[in-house]
Amino acid sequence: MKNKCIIYGGGGFIGSHITDELLKHNYKVTVFDLINSSRKNVKHVLDKIDFIEGDFTNRVEIKKSLKGHDFAIHLVSTTLPLSSNLNPNYDVETNLVTTINFLEEAANQNIKKIIFISSGGTIYGNPVKIPIKEDHPTHPKCSYGIIKLTIEKYLHLFKELKGLNYKILRLSNPFGERQNPRLNQGLIAHLLYRIKHKVPIEIWGDGSVIRDFFYIKDGAKAVYKALLDKSNFDIFNISSGKGYSINQILEKFRKVLKISFDVKYTEPRKFDVPVNILDNTLAKKILNWKPEINFDEALKKTWRYILDNE
Repeated sequence: MKNKCIIYGGGGFIGSHITDELLKHNYKVTVFDLINSSRKNVKHVLDKIDFIEGDFTNRVEIKKSLKGHDFAIHLVSTTLPLSSNLNPNYDVETNLVTTINFLEEAANQNIKKIIFISSGGTIYGNPVKIPIKEDHPTHPKCSYGIIKLTIEKYLHLFKELKGLNYKILRLSNPFGERQNPRLNQGLIAHLLYRIKHKVPIEIWGDGSVIRDFFYIKDGAKAVYKALLDKSNFDIFNISSGKGYSINQILEKFRKVLKISFDVKYTEPRKFDVPVNILDNTLAKKILNWKPEINFDEALKKTWRYILDNE
């Protein structure tokens, strides 16, 4: 009998690639996404999945959607790092409270395991040591990161109180096909979209901010590995383990993609940490996972997708 997994937010950038990966491994997949949400990212597998339109904030709908599933993957967020500080109350009400309701329903229905996609890019805050290990101090500088971290704590609590099994994947900065380039989240896709449409590039700060980017299909494989994992480790950094400054990425655009463009530098954002590189040693050791696609190849794939689709 096939394992049954429901992916909340499964029609999005990350979720659609997880859907692909689980189908490869013969899982029965249900995608739960917003009412009237686009099915563009999963149109190639619509005949192989169940697709539920619903409201993650509606506990009745969550209870109903969980029935009959073995596993659940939680990707839902109503905010972005940039916007979360504008209304922390909204962030708490729509992300934290709704997730606690979800955890209660999952525990009640004996879901075998929850995979929570957390944010390795925001929960650690200013790094004390690079690369950042999972036991690094956590001091988020935005509400988005605080909520992600708080959900992690509630997952631990529900495991202690109700035996709810879980794995947390702290993703650094995934990029690749299907990432929405119109958002201010997802630097590489956003910049390439602007270049394609001949819109000037604007960079917050002087371009020295360093981030850890990995190819999304590699990240989807990590989710599959986490579903299988029976170790006592609950939290894993998922990353390339390498850092590129924004200026280095722009140079990659020029040299690898052979494109030219103009750049305008603006005031830095207060919540941006200067460097974020995650140590992925634990995931390599325990999950038997590693990033397989190098940055240049992933960049070419992303550019090809934007040229053909966006």
